[in-house]
Amino acid sequence: MMQNSKDNIRQKLLQTGRRLVAEKGAAFLTARKLSEASGCSIGTIYNQFASMDDFVAEQNELTLDELYAYLSQVGGRPYGYRNINLYADFFRQFVAANRQLWFLFYNFHLNLNGYRLSIGYRRRLVKFGCLVRPDLTAMFPRIDTKRLKTSQKVLETALTALSALSAAGGGNDNRSALLLNTYLAGMMMLNKE
Repeated sequence: MMQNSKDNIRQKLLQTGRRLVAEKGAAFLTARKLSEASGCSIGTIYNQFASMDDFVAEQNELTLDELYAYLSQVGGRPYGYRNINLYADFFRQFVAANRQLWFLFYNFHLNLNGYRLSIGYRRRLVKFGCLVRPDLTAMFPRIDTKRLKTSQKVLETALTALSALSAAGGGNDNRSALLLNTYLAGMMMLNKE
């Protein structure tokens, strides 16, 4: 019974924090504001989460799970260039619909400062590579495994940055599509070497 109550408090704090960020922005998320909005004391917050960084990391895990579910809708056949652009479009749509939560994620990664991500968090990040791997393999059939993994990571980083750029511009920014396709053209050139 005690564990259930702790889980309920934790979920309440996560839901309240998510709502605060979505409504007011990532800068609004402080222990004091979370305490006021949730009705839980600051001490209760820190009993549930060792730090606000841990709290934000769990918020980001929720965002990553939602993004993965959203992107999993993509992946028609044939694999390749078209699908990667479709992933990018879905990525931008998700970010535009969840701007503040995405900025929380993005800013967290810009300011990790030695924060150690949990294994579960890192696994969520790796899952995204699995979504685009068949497309990259189809586009670059001669690329070796090491370069393929590097390409995946660069593509994931590019999508993250381009989505932030797009969200900052209101979500309808053609520059992000142009930059993505410039990256893919560069990859095609490398594949021909």
